[in-house]
Amino acid sequence: MESVEYTRKSGQRLTYRIEADDHGRFWVTRCGKELLRGRDRLAAVGGSHRAPNKRKVAGAIAQAQHAIEALSLMDES
Repeated sequence: MESVEYTRKSGQRLTYRIEADDHGRFWVTRCGKELLRGRDRLAAVGGSHRAPNKRKVAGAIAQAQHAIEALSLMDES
């Protein structure tokens, strides 16, 4: 599992922790509280692409960053 810190580019510029695994799943936390979890869209297709790899980690992190910028399902308090 890979973990990165990400700071929003707008709003209050809060910092979030993104954790992603080799299967394309991600978790977004802030101050120890889980705010969002999801899966990279391309990794969710399944089929023969179910094997874990680093590209899925990168895709999951990019997907989480996009969700943070959109503040999807997260308040900014």
